[in-house]
Amino acid sequence: MAEGIVVNNAEEVPFSYILAELLESNLEQKPGKMMTFNRIFGVVAIDLTDIEATVTLIFSGGRVRIEQGIVGKPDIIIRTDSEKVIGLNSINIKFGLPYYFDEAGMTVIKQLLSGELKIQGMLLHPIILTRLTKIMSVM
Repeated sequence: MAEGIVVNNAEEVPFSYILAELLESNLEQKPGKMMTFNRIFGVVAIDLTDIEATVTLIFSGGRVRIEQGIVGKPDIIIRTDSEKVIGLNSINIKFGLPYYFDEAGMTVIKQLLSGELKIQGMLLHPIILTRLTKIMSVM
């Protein structure tokens, strides 16, 4: 089902393969996520400071292209280390929204407050961030 909708143009960045596989797997194993995926329009950059890897995800309603580096002017930029970005995938979804009142959610809140996790644009583009969280979550 997810074949061809995730295009990885950032082959030089090993992390891009992890992202592409996670997206494809989530969309194949949980078909309900496909409806959310089809409604994402926007640009999200992920900057992993510890491994000096940056990718940009360009969502165009039912397709995503992964590019190396920061491309254009992203709506959202997530900056953290590789361990913490993987932790974002553990956020539970309840009633169609990310749930921040359990252990995984509280960890993310603490990281945001301490500056270990920075999400530029989260207040300006909450819908993109919510939809991204829904499709990336393994829960």
